[in-house]
Amino acid sequence: MSLAFASLLVAASAVTPDCSWDRPGHRPFMGDVVAAVDRYTDIPRPVRERLKARMGRRAYDEIVSIRRDALVGKATYGADIRDMHFANGQVCRTVSRAGWTDAMQERGLVYCESGHCILVPTVCRNVSRIVRQAPAPAMAARGGGGGTPGGAGVPVLEVSPAGGVLTDPAVVAAAPPPVVPAVEAPTSFIGQTAAPTMPSVVAAAADPAPWWPMVSAVPTLGAGFGDPGTGVRPLVVDPVTPPSPVPEPRAEWLLALGLVVLVARRRWMLRRD
Repeated sequence: MSLAFASLLVAASAVTPDCSWDRPGHRPFMGDVVAAVDRYTDIPRPVRERLKARMGRRAYDEIVSIRRDALVGKATYGADIRDMHFANGQVCRTVSRAGWTDAMQERGLVYCESGHCILVPTVCRNVSRIVRQAPAPAMAARGGGGGTPGGAGVPVLEVSPAGGVLTDPAVVAAAPPPVVPAVEAPTSFIGQTAAPTMPSVVAAAADPAPWWPMVSAVPTLGAGFGDPGTGVRPLVVDPVTPPSPVPEPRAEWLLALGLVVLVARRRWMLRRD
């Protein structure tokens, strides 16, 4: 954005002494978030340029939790939020969150350079200013204060698109690698190391509908038994022999039995008459 356009943006912004931010997201800032930093003319130009460059790359210091009476993050911040941009070009000097409940909280990106900190709430992009009272311990150990991402003093944090866990690459790089327990190869009962093998299956005869059971295989305790190189001993199952048919009575016996029945029935009828 050109310097002339930034000057017009500054001139067009109406300044209001006091505003209420009781409904986050109701009046989101629709302008250029990076160019909005030029509204803060009390910040030296080189510092503003560094802030704008980092905001363009989203190289923020951290994501803080905005609550009713505090800004909670790794660093220590004052509770006040000021010079907040709203949708219609309005800039509020003092912003009140008195209407928030104790359970309400929003998130915001923080960019700090040379003691000047910019807050960009994720719910509405209302660019505003906060005061960092003390840097986070990790920042102090590396020189504190501002700096470019990846340089001394500023940890570049990342957040997942779904709002996942923040990660500090410096902390992740210093973490020890995970310990993976060693797995010993199985040994046979004769002390030989055997490569793990999966039980194989011996195919049955090429009969579309075999009436004998399928023949499977079982693994042995080590290589050298059964099939060479596989360590598998096939389990042989004899085909099931069908039962012998039950013999039927001979025809002459049936004829004799029929004659006996007829004679007995004839005698019974004669006695009855």
